[in-house]
Amino acid sequence: MKYRNKSRCLNTHSHTHTVPILDHADSLSLEKRKLKDADAEYTAMQLVGEKTAGELLDDFRELKPVPENLSILALVGKGKNGGDCLLTCDYLMRFLPRANVLVLLTSEEEKLDPLTQKALQEVEGRVQIHFVTGTFDQSLLLSILDTLAAEFGSINLCLDGLLGLGFKPPLREPVSQIVQCINSYERIDLRASIDIPSGLSEASKAEANTEALASESEYYFRPDFSYMAGTAKKIFFNPNYDLGRVRFIDIGLYDPSILKQDHDAFYLTTAYLKRLSKLRPANVEKRSFGHVFILGGSRWMPGALLMTVQAAIQSGAGLVTAFAPGSIVPALCGQAPEAMWISLPETRAGTINSEAGDLILSQINHATAIVAGPGLGKSRDTELVLQQLINRAHIPLVLDADALVPRVLESIQKRKLSAPNQIILTPHMGEFLRVSKLSSVNLSAQSFLSLIKNMGVTLVLKGPMTRICNGEQLIYSTRGGPILSRGGSGDLLAGIIGARLAQHNSAVFSAAMMGVLIHGCAAEYLARESGQIFVRTTELLDCLPKVIR
Repeated sequence: MKYRNKSRCLNTHSHTHTVPILDHADSLSLEKRKLKDADAEYTAMQLVGEKTAGELLDDFRELKPVPENLSILALVGKGKNGGDCLLTCDYLMRFLPRANVLVLLTSEEEKLDPLTQKALQEVEGRVQIHFVTGTFDQSLLLSILDTLAAEFGSINLCLDGLLGLGFKPPLREPVSQIVQCINSYERIDLRASIDIPSGLSEASKAEANTEALASESEYYFRPDFSYMAGTAKKIFFNPNYDLGRVRFIDIGLYDPSILKQDHDAFYLTTAYLKRLSKLRPANVEKRSFGHVFILGGSRWMPGALLMTVQAAIQSGAGLVTAFAPGSIVPALCGQAPEAMWISLPETRAGTINSEAGDLILSQINHATAIVAGPGLGKSRDTELVLQQLINRAHIPLVLDADALVPRVLESIQKRKLSAPNQIILTPHMGEFLRVSKLSSVNLSAQSFLSLIKNMGVTLVLKGPMTRICNGEQLIYSTRGGPILSRGGSGDLLAGIIGARLAQHNSAVFSAAMMGVLIHGCAAEYLARESGQIFVRTTELLDCLPKVIR
């Protein structure tokens, strides 16, 4: 069940696929330029409320079905962020008329921002309101929370609208005590922050990218989901803060003048998927959609290769050829009959031997992209074959899993002059440290861009916040979630990217972005249908079509 309405937009440029990540000053400046009067500001607040409510209900379904009598605790401050929170409650009650909302208001009504007062009037009579001002009484707050949780079994949603973009530390009473109490209260199903979590600010030391300064902001609202309102803000991409899973609420603030400026990093939106929402040409044949070679598998890890092959087939590649040690091909080919299977010579250990490289290269003219690594195993023979492919197969490559070894990176450095930036690496952080021989990585935008530029690759650094970087551009994707924290999810991603890369019209960086987005959104569909726990990795394949339909 979906709860989305068609939303209004403030301009016609709200569906761009990447948006620049802005600092505190640029975000405020953009809001002031685009929202020139109170009416425009209130329209923007309504859009934030409407879109955030829809996203919240979709995200809640990863936990359990949304109850008709959803119980909501709204923490509301005096500023416009409090108004955003109230209007989110308004739309939640429109979607679910039986929802129950309790508002904790940390300001007298007459001291509220005029637009927040207007938002409060929208929900008055449909919500309970408790004023929490003056001296903080923790026992009273706990009594209020216990009463709400007892009535509905738990507090389904807790929304943070206490402080907004203009907040300057330190966090003062009673807000600091409220935040600490809410963070530790166990009977809340899902905590969500409307924009920057209360207690953090980009206008303060919170901007610093050091653990020492991050620890100074110990008390801030700890969300499961954060909903960036209007602009993508740098603080959400600071690895020192736990801001849960990040969503972007696009209300049309960005315009071409902003998008064309130089920025360090960008956020990838789901609007990029619209590139896939069109009919394929009628007068084409299978080779028009690419031919991807997939090298992987070993006697001890045949399943990784199978999942990559299945993902490439499911992701629209015209032809897929799988190369694997001969001993495992009979068991695998029947499980993915759409692929062509070629047996390779192997070692006693069940991995490919060094002669496999020449066999693959003898057919390389048929391929438009290669994926190598899933389940391949680690040996000197496999490294020699990988080095052969990197040096002599001048078509785009995706290197994943067991292909991510230091000697391979050395070969890439030699190759990049003749075939620059045609290789995608898809490591998680541990694999990246291994292949790069680094003990740690500086994840600040400029340092990371410089590092990847020197490597001469397109990197997909997998994690809760995936970074896609080719040394010239740094793109963040936040789609997916913990459902991907299981064996095999990376093998599927490699196959999806490989299928995109094999398309003759797909640039390397675009293929990486699209593959990451498809993979993440499919994972969210799976979690919303079946939850995050009791699922199999390969069930994600059945969710791929839902990403664009």
